[in-house]
Amino acid sequence: MKYRLTVLLLLWAGLLAAQEKYNAIVLEDVETFTMSSPTSGSLEVRRSVRVFNDAGLEDAVFQEYTDQFRSITSFKGTVVKEGGSPVKIKKDDLVRVSIASGLAEDGFFNGYQPSASYPFTVTYEYTMSFRKGFASFPSFIPVSGEKVKLEKASYTLQVPSGTHINTLSEKAGEVRKETGKVDTYQWNLPVFEGYAEESLMPSWREIVPFVMASPVDFVFAGVPGNQSTWKDVGAWCYGLNEGTDDLPEDFVARLKEMTASAGSDLEKVRILYDYLREQTRYVSIQLGIGGYKPFPASQVQRSGFGDCKGLSNYMKAMLGAVGVASDYTLVNTDRDRFLPGYSGIGQMNHAMLCVPLPEKKDTLWLECTNPSVPLGYRHEDVAGHDVVLVTAEGGIPVRVPSYADTLSRDECEMDIDLSADGSAKATVRRSFWLDETEDWLLIRDWKPETRRTRLTAGLTVQPQSVTLTGVKDNFRDYDGPDYCPWMQVDYTFDTRQYATTGNARLFVPANPYPMGATLQRTKRQNDLVHKRGAVSRSLIRIHIPEGYKVESLPAPVSLDAEWGSFTAAVRVEGDEVTVLHEFHSKSFREPPEEYDSFRTFVRALNKAYGGRIVLISQ
Repeated sequence: MKYRLTVLLLLWAGLLAAQEKYNAIVLEDVETFTMSSPTSGSLEVRRSVRVFNDAGLEDAVFQEYTDQFRSITSFKGTVVKEGGSPVKIKKDDLVRVSIASGLAEDGFFNGYQPSASYPFTVTYEYTMSFRKGFASFPSFIPVSGEKVKLEKASYTLQVPSGTHINTLSEKAGEVRKETGKVDTYQWNLPVFEGYAEESLMPSWREIVPFVMASPVDFVFAGVPGNQSTWKDVGAWCYGLNEGTDDLPEDFVARLKEMTASAGSDLEKVRILYDYLREQTRYVSIQLGIGGYKPFPASQVQRSGFGDCKGLSNYMKAMLGAVGVASDYTLVNTDRDRFLPGYSGIGQMNHAMLCVPLPEKKDTLWLECTNPSVPLGYRHEDVAGHDVVLVTAEGGIPVRVPSYADTLSRDECEMDIDLSADGSAKATVRRSFWLDETEDWLLIRDWKPETRRTRLTAGLTVQPQSVTLTGVKDNFRDYDGPDYCPWMQVDYTFDTRQYATTGNARLFVPANPYPMGATLQRTKRQNDLVHKRGAVSRSLIRIHIPEGYKVESLPAPVSLDAEWGSFTAAVRVEGDEVTVLHEFHSKSFREPPEEYDSFRTFVRALNKAYGGRIVLISQ
């Protein structure tokens, strides 16, 4: 009896230790995909996860996408509270939600979120059937959330003998291959202790174990293809798109009339881009050939909506109708580089349009899903990214040009009319360049409360009476490759307590919009990664209230490190204190061992931004 009690106490001690260290533990994730033929296959899954808190639920939720190409053919599961009896989960318990917002009945997310007091263990066993072919096999990513340990995982891929496949795996161990009537590939993943979510960290693809695989020769929805190279991928997509660019004759005549006075291809693009903005809206739809083939341009013209493929194809058709050539373009907005040695349509998650403009010695990259993006601007989800142009000759891999870091700028100019009771009236001008404009593109359409919240986000004082007084931009000024979008926003606000009072003094924040950063106290686990630098500049003029004078000012600051450079200067001229803060952040990638140096820099930065001016009553 004493021995059994000791064992029980040891088990509870281990469980409590795991609860402190992990959000969840993937006890087992065993998946097998069997390709029966080029057009059919099945996936068998057994997954068991012990969950310790809300943060661990992400890895314990069941979610699978189904459509005309895949379905859940069997499902069962259990939820077991620690020390309790299993509660069964049936297929009828899954929540099924259409992803097309009622516009189509083609695609669904099927999900289940377990609910029990912590800790509990959830187990799923299910089979999915695939039909009409596949361009890629199911990816295997057994861990997604932070502080999730992986104890046992394996992925088995069975294909007809002689089937050529592409594979890509990270932290998944060696692949074991056996040949015979079927070729079998198996990855037995090593134990993975989890990762910590940290700011400025690398992509999850560098951190968690995963396996991706796809057939080189494939058939999808009756359409054969090959993805040995990006040229082959582009050729397949070009074939899918053929015949989807027809437009009604009367509409073509209207387009020609709309652009008849245009003096250049650029003007034609501008006119039709404006038309796209006014007459269409983006809706995510997975129809046709599994989300790879765009809606016909004529259908988008009639309905007024489409997804990224449909809208890009529609814009291409409109431009073609008025004699402007363009290329349908595939891109991954989450990743700037192609996965090494792994060409495949499954890498891409977005479509846009490439429009060569020889007259301007430039190329326009049109974001057709969001025409509020200024014409000629390569937004941050595509600038510097590898893309594939879909042409009659096949796919052409190119890279969208990126911008110099110094073009990304955020400037704030403020006039603070300070009163003796600490209240103030502020007049503010915010100016943005390049990607800094992206959060403000639709400011004219925002509701008043949204404007108030967004304009005062980050203020260290409580604002009242926020009023937008003007918005200017150069979004229609594109005239060549040197174009950089710019926006200026003017507004005012009042605050009852800009400065705190005490002992006949006013304690005044030098900068009410500090740019400081938060820091973690624990030891750094991941590399420090900052992909793009930027410039932030603040000029604040504080008008000293009558009867007060300056007692002390923040000291000047000059910082220069691999992380960036910063200067702070404060001067007094008559009844006005002027504060200038300028921060140039740099792009960098440094190992975790450099975190102490980074923390020292950020602490100095935060201290400088948090400086105070002290005024004393005369």
